[in-house]
Amino acid sequence: MSARHARRARLAGLLLAGLALAGCATTPRPARGAPEAGCLPTGRSLIVARIGTDENRSTAEAAAELLANTLRDTAHVIGVRELVAEARLAGLGVWASGVSERLQRGGWLTPEEGGVLGDRFGISTLVATEVTEYDQVWGKYAKFTRAGVDAQAFDLASDRVIWRLRGDTEVEDMRGRAFRFAMEQAIQELAAAICPRQGFSLVNAWRYWRR
Repeated sequence: MSARHARRARLAGLLLAGLALAGCATTPRPARGAPEAGCLPTGRSLIVARIGTDENRSTAEAAAELLANTLRDTAHVIGVRELVAEARLAGLGVWASGVSERLQRGGWLTPEEGGVLGDRFGISTLVATEVTEYDQVWGKYAKFTRAGVDAQAFDLASDRVIWRLRGDTEVEDMRGRAFRFAMEQAIQELAAAICPRQGFSLVNAWRYWRR
C-alpha cells in the first residue's frame, strides 16, 4: 500500500471513530407514543373534588368536572357522576355514591374498595382537586378576581402520591363573567402542568359539560 493510500485509510478510520463518538453522545429521543413527563399514568383516572363545606360544594365539583373535561381528549379520565352512572348498571350505585362522598370529604379507600375500582372500573389513579382560592379583592384602581385549584394524584395500587400541582390566576377589572373566566384560566394552567406541551380547548371542555 502506498503512503498516500495509508494516510487516506487512517483519515477514514478517524472520521468513522469521530462519528461513532458523536452518535454515542447524542441524547436519544423518547419513543413515539411514550407518555409525556408529568401526564397521567395509563389506565383510567378518577377525578374527585375535595369538599371542605357544603357551601363550596358546587364550586368544588364544577372545578373538578371542568378539569376532567379539559383533560378528556388527552387522558382517560372519569368524573364522579360517570362512575356512579356506570356503577348503577352493575348494581353498585349505592356503593359508588358512598365511596365518592367519603373521598370528597377527605377520606380514603379500603383495600377492597381500591380493588373494586381497579378490577370493575379500570381505575388506577385518583386525582383529588381542591379549590384553594376563589374570591375578589379591590386593588388601588380596579377589582381583581382570583382563582386557584390544587390537584394531587395518587396511585391506587400503592396509595403513593404521584404528583401535586397547582393552577392559579388573577383577572383584573372584568365585568359579568370574571369568576368563570378566572376558573377557566386556573384549570387550563393546571391541565398544562399535568400534561405539558399539550393544547387544551376550553370550548371542548364546556361542550362536554353541556352533554
